[in-house]
Amino acid sequence: MSTYFFYENGQGKIYDEQGNDAMEWSEEVDPFYLKTLTTLREYQQAQPSEQEQMRGELDENMNEVSLRVNEEDNNLFKAAKAARFSGVSERTGQQWAKRIRDEPEWNIFEKQTNKNKRKTGQLQEEHKEFIIDLFNKNPQTCVEDVVVSLERLFANFSLKETSVQRSSGKTLQKRFEWVEQWTTTDMDFLSNCVFVDESGFDINMRPPSAWSKVGTPAIVETKSTKGDSHSILGAISSIGVVDIELRVTEKPKQRKVDGVGQQRKQTSNQKRREGAKTGHYLKFIGKTLDEMDKNSCMSNFYIVMDNAPIHASKTIDELIASRGYRCIHLPRYSAKLNLIEQFWFVVKNKVKRGVFTDEKDLTTRIADACNDVPIKYLKAFIQHSCNQFNKCKNKEPL
Repeated sequence: MSTYFFYENGQGKIYDEQGNDAMEWSEEVDPFYLKTLTTLREYQQAQPSEQEQMRGELDENMNEVSLRVNEEDNNLFKAAKAARFSGVSERTGQQWAKRIRDEPEWNIFEKQTNKNKRKTGQLQEEHKEFIIDLFNKNPQTCVEDVVVSLERLFANFSLKETSVQRSSGKTLQKRFEWVEQWTTTDMDFLSNCVFVDESGFDINMRPPSAWSKVGTPAIVETKSTKGDSHSILGAISSIGVVDIELRVTEKPKQRKVDGVGQQRKQTSNQKRREGAKTGHYLKFIGKTLDEMDKNSCMSNFYIVMDNAPIHASKTIDELIASRGYRCIHLPRYSAKLNLIEQFWFVVKNKVKRGVFTDEKDLTTRIADACNDVPIKYLKAFIQHSCNQFNKCKNKEPL
């Protein structure tokens, strides 16, 4: 408990120990307060039981059998139904049916997968020749100057420096070294890793599409400015969602000093903190480790995080090591190795499915959205990141 001393100057004015006007003073609050939205236990309780999952799959299979028996006299199915019976997505079946109509000679049995869908690069031959000529004239030209020169000379050309760095030789080499280092250890994304990161949510998040009458545009009135952003810190693994925390900014409580007749408030010199800071992240890691301690199967797990500045503190690494866990930092510009990015994408899509009434509704929906992500989705996210390892070993862009 803190004790405060105030002094009267004999003229009715009161000052604190530093000689500052103490018309009102602020009670200290925790600057790194986090509100728990969901934990591993709550997530597991929200998941359907194995029996319910089996019942749902059985009902679906029985419905398909019933359709086949009732329509066995029909020679042809519609594209969507034929796709379901064949174990193919409905959309794919419809695309194949359209292609058969447009191209009668097309062989549907030819291989349809593993096609190169990489977009054509922006740098064409004329751009490459310009860059080579630019470096020949001035070998010390930096990447930023190259991008500016390209945008100035060529119309409709836009290239971010980040996209250049993401596929640079140095970045590819760093990813190669990272994969070579960690694949020789007992690290396994699917069995002994927890992935942590933060993301921003605001109350004005809305679905990207809307319904309207045929022939008329869908018009939705929205606020011109984005609402206050809420920083959400999360930790997930193949076991489930380990911990989701909301960074809460608490306003200092004003306390009036007895005997003071004036009502003027004291202005605080402290700037309001925005976004998640190292202190928030350190506290979040501590709460995540507390959740992991409750599950013996997570003993000696790895904590995987990107190289954001708030993650780079030695204090965080020391905290993780002191609790019996291990820390892994991903290489720069390697978002596809951090599968939690896909988790946030799914959660935000779930959150956007309606209009919010207040801040409480937003946090409730975030918690529900996190609990609604099935474990099989989490494992699929992890497997997708694991599939990038071969690209890193071959020094291919992600």
